[in-house]
Amino acid sequence: MWRKLSLAVITLGAAFIATVNAYAAPPRAEDPDWPCQQRLVPSLTAAAYWNGQQPADLGNWRTDPEVADLVQRLAPRRVTTEEGLAEIANFAKSLSNGDRPRRLALIFRGLLEETDRQRAALITQLKEIGRRQRELADLVARLQTELDSVLSDTKGEGAARRIDLQQRHDFTARNFEEIQRTIRYACEAPVALDARLGAWARALQSPASE
Repeated sequence: MWRKLSLAVITLGAAFIATVNAYAAPPRAEDPDWPCQQRLVPSLTAAAYWNGQQPADLGNWRTDPEVADLVQRLAPRRVTTEEGLAEIANFAKSLSNGDRPRRLALIFRGLLEETDRQRAALITQLKEIGRRQRELADLVARLQTELDSVLSDTKGEGAARRIDLQQRHDFTARNFEEIQRTIRYACEAPVALDARLGAWARALQSPASE
């Protein structure tokens, strides 16, 4: 039994040690709790997506009922980029030439604010997960240190303690790996929102829309 446990620990350790070391390394300059490979962008700015007069200078998008309705329909994360492009095209066709640029800019302003709000919530969740991962990495390291302090050929209470440490080490390591797989998927969510907003911003500024 002891030899099987030892083999399991070695195999598991080889699989995740690089990731644990990354969390145990000195904190990143941007934010020690940010767990993603992607660069942390805390908030979005209109200038990154919009040319010309900034939409913030055009008034409150919520005061235009049709604009507000479109923004609320497109903002949920379940709405695909393609669905949004179709909605934007249909709305643009309904506008008069003189009013079109201003109202399209207001739509972008609303989509920017709603997307930024959703991203902020995602980033908060990701940081919480990242903080938990750092805590787990520290715990794995402490358990490994305790494990190394007990001789492999010890008997009696020492042997029982070593088995207990190994089991705790294995459980914590597996938990770390499961969360890590979730992080890799979750880190794509803010990126997807950025890309969707960018596609919609280009459509709202395209000659066909104007």
